[in-house]
Amino acid sequence: MKKEMTLSDSNMTADVIQNLINKAKKPIEWLREYYSKVLEREITMHQTLLLLNAQMAFLFAAFPVGGPILLRALCCGWFLHAVLKCKHAL
Repeated sequence: MKKEMTLSDSNMTADVIQNLINKAKKPIEWLREYYSKVLEREITMHQTLLLLNAQMAFLFAAFPVGGPILLRALCCGWFLHAVLKCKHAL
C-alpha cells in the first residue's frame, strides 16, 4: 500500500504571510513598549501608530522651510490634526 500526503498550499501561504506580518509588527511593538515606559502606562498599537503619525507630521511641518507656503500650511494642518487625534486617543 502506498501512503501519500498532500500539503495544502493555502495553509502554507497563510503561515508565510502571518509570519511576515508578525516580523513587520515587531519594530512597532518595540516602540509601543518604549512609549508605554515613557508615558508610565500601557498604550495600544493604535495609539502607537497615532504617535508615529504625529511625529511624521511634525517632521514634514518643521523641515520644509524653503518649500511653498501652501505645502507648509498643509503640513502644519496635518500636524495639528495628528496632535488632536493623539490628544483624543491618549
